Amino acid sequence: MAADLVQNVMAAVPESNTALLGCLTTPNEMAPSVNSLLSRAVESFLSKEYDSCVQLCEPLLDLTWEKLNTGHWKDVHLCWRYLYSLVSLLKGASEVVIATIRSENTGNDVIKNNLANSIKTFDMGLLMGAPIFGNVLSKLSLHVHDWLGTNSSFQTPGAELTSSGKKLIQSDNLTENEDAKSTRLCCQCSEMCKEGNCEHFENISKKPKMEITNIKIKSKNQIKRVRCPSMELFRKEYLCSKHPVIITDAMGHWPAMGCRRWSLDYLKKIAGYRTVPIEIGSKYTDDKWTQKLMTVSEFIDQFITADMSRSNDVTGSRLKQDKPVGYLAQHQLFNQIPELQDDIVIPDYCVLGGTGSTNPETSDDDVEEVDINAWFGPKGTVSPLHHDPKENFLAQVVGRKYIRLYSEVMTPYLYPHDGFMDNTSQVDAVNPDYAKFPRFKNATYRECVLEEGEMLFIPQKCWHYVRSLSVSFSVSFWWK
Repeated sequence: MAADLVQNVMAAVPESNTALLGCLTTPNEMAPSVNSLLSRAVESFLSKEYDSCVQLCEPLLDLTWEKLNTGHWKDVHLCWRYLYSLVSLLKGASEVVIATIRSENTGNDVIKNNLANSIKTFDMGLLMGAPIFGNVLSKLSLHVHDWLGTNSSFQTPGAELTSSGKKLIQSDNLTENEDAKSTRLCCQCSEMCKEGNCEHFENISKKPKMEITNIKIKSKNQIKRVRCPSMELFRKEYLCSKHPVIITDAMGHWPAMGCRRWSLDYLKKIAGYRTVPIEIGSKYTDDKWTQKLMTVSEFIDQFITADMSRSNDVTGSRLKQDKPVGYLAQHQLFNQIPELQDDIVIPDYCVLGGTGSTNPETSDDDVEEVDINAWFGPKGTVSPLHHDPKENFLAQVVGRKYIRLYSEVMTPYLYPHDGFMDNTSQVDAVNPDYAKFPRFKNATYRECVLEEGEMLFIPQKCWHYVRSLSVSFSVSFWWK
């Protein structure tokens, strides 16, 4: 088994010095000392001197990290991103070989940790670098992660943690929704989902309701709900008029909502060892807000299941929360882990970008690529009042969120920050300081509680405040 892993990894790596260095578009931008150190690392790798390769890669990664984190990201020369990816490839592949070669003389924990480190190395290349060799870093992360997952000794811990005797997140048994039988799906549903074939959660009982904050929506402020409107109706009534709307019955065909229903166990199985950036703090405008890199499993254990365990004592009363909130926010998780992208479907309405045509056969050249981001966290995560530069669909896969919207014409009342945060309001939308921000009293808004399986259309530059009412996983689709 270990030999198969090494074979799969090495088969994906170019076999010559010229091929490996060929991914560097402008090596002349780098100092001679950097090129010399890189050449030695490549030579060590091709000579199968993997320990030496790892040692040579470490200072290269440190140096490149400094280059990537100096000044504005957009101003960093692309050569440093390519270099970071290449060195991550050399180091990660070497770590895989070292871990498997020494497996006979070490315990399972050591092997698991070493291979987990190789996945982290590949992921850092994905997060900080640029795609090389057909996105090889993503493929190698998948190879190693799958290998660990198929060997029971190395599987990530399960998420069957309990609070007051109840599972924190469970998946419903698949049941046929009578109302959904006649629903017109916005995209084709896979045969597996239509037939209800599911092996992941077929023996799990129906999940209990999570504790949520009691939200009362005023009828005059309620955002309209529409059942899977036609393309033309959506374009005319909502897109062109910049009217927000909640679209229902448009996500039932997603594997994430059915045959591969997302749960903590499933996310750990698919992505448990993968490294992701986590925001620490209730919202990004807080002074103590920061970011930390950790694996998906670490994030779930520290900020999802642990938070739910602390939330209630044996009588169900709320305990004092003294630990900061962790949030996987606005991260391109699906680019990093394509296996999760297979569980979601880009809404057909996004084709209305570019030319504005309602023809689903519109050329890819006429439609700008859709930006897909993940938003995963415990109850209480907050996105402060802000607006985005593109049209936005916010799809709720797990849990519930309270959302408040202010149209673009309300901007004079919302006190945007100066400078680079001018898309963010200084006002706490739900607890405003009217003495400091008196004009905010004149701002009118729409609001909703976005439920599982619903998709909210947020027009371009429409201000929005978002707060999770439970453990929540949302997917946003930005498009023009």
